[in-house]
Amino acid sequence: MEKLRSFCLGIKYKDFICFLGGYHVETNRSCLTYVALGDSLTVGVGASFLAPGFVGRYVRLTEEKLNTHVCTGIYAKSGIETSGVLQIVESPELHRKIEHANIITISAGGNDLIQASKEFVESRDTTDLAQSVKECHNNMVKIMETIHELKKDCGVPFIIYLLNLYNPLPEIALADKWVRFFNRHLNSFDNGKTIRVADIYSVFKDRQDDLLSRDHIHPNNLGYQEIAHTLAQLGYPKAFH
Repeated sequence: MEKLRSFCLGIKYKDFICFLGGYHVETNRSCLTYVALGDSLTVGVGASFLAPGFVGRYVRLTEEKLNTHVCTGIYAKSGIETSGVLQIVESPELHRKIEHANIITISAGGNDLIQASKEFVESRDTTDLAQSVKECHNNMVKIMETIHELKKDCGVPFIIYLLNLYNPLPEIALADKWVRFFNRHLNSFDNGKTIRVADIYSVFKDRQDDLLSRDHIHPNNLGYQEIAHTLAQLGYPKAFH
C-alpha cells in the first residue's frame, strides 16, 4: 500500500523566498517536477488568506488532467522587477532544480511597469517607459538564455510557460502601450513546443474590476484561477501523458 504525504515548507533562500510543496509518494511511480519562478504573481499576493495563487491552482489542474503527482518548488519574491527574477535564475543553488524540472513558469515585468508608470506620472517623460521596456526585454533575454543553457542537455521532457502582462493601470494610456509592446517582445520566445506564452493580457482586459484584488494591482482568487486555466489550456508535452 502506498503512503501519501503532503508537505509545504517556506524558507528564505538568499534574497528570495522559496516555497516547497507537493506530494511524496512511497512507490516506484515518479512525479512531475515543477519550478515556479517570478514575482508577486508567483508568490500569490492578492489571494485570500491561505488560498492558493495560480501555482497551486495550476498544479491541481495538471494533476487532474495528467493523473499524476506534481512536486513543486516556488522561487519568487514579491515586488521584484525582471532584474530580480534574473538574479533568482542565475542563483547557482537553483541550477540543478531548473535543469531537472519538467515544468517551469515565469512571471516577470509587472513591477517594472508599475515603477516606470509612477516615474512617468511624475515626470511626464516617455523616455522612462521606453527605457524600462528595453531593460525588461534585455533581462528576459538573459533569463531565457540562462535557462536554455541549463536545459539543452537535461535529458528530461520539459515545457516553459511565460506569463505575459495584464494592465492593472488602464487609467494611464501609455501603460497599456507599454504592456502590449512588452508582450510582443515576449511572444518572440514562443516556439510552439518547449516554450509557450500564456496570454494573461487578453483574459484580464476590461475585467480588472472582477479579477483584481482590493489593491487593484494583484489578482484576486478568481484572477488566479483564470491564470491557472489559461496555463492549463496551453496543454502539455506528449511525454507527460
